[in-house]
Amino acid sequence: MNKEIAINEKDLSLLGHVKVSLVAEIGTAELTVEQLFALGSKDLVTLDQGVDAEVTLLLNGRPVARGELVAIEDKLGIRITELA
Repeated sequence: MNKEIAINEKDLSLLGHVKVSLVAEIGTAELTVEQLFALGSKDLVTLDQGVDAEVTLLLNGRPVARGELVAIEDKLGIRITELA
């Protein structure tokens, strides 16, 4: 049985300070080992997604949200469009 757990203020006071790592997956590429070792500093690797493709946010390898890339000054950000 899968129960949804609600997080309340008490839970956040216990765990709210714990840092987690969130990974943004924007696409994948398949290379041979030879191609990988031949890469240089100015080479480009083509991903399997287009520039307007959805980004998947992963927490410990599990998808938790989807979104779209946005420019925030000179950095990249993600606008959340869907929570898992």
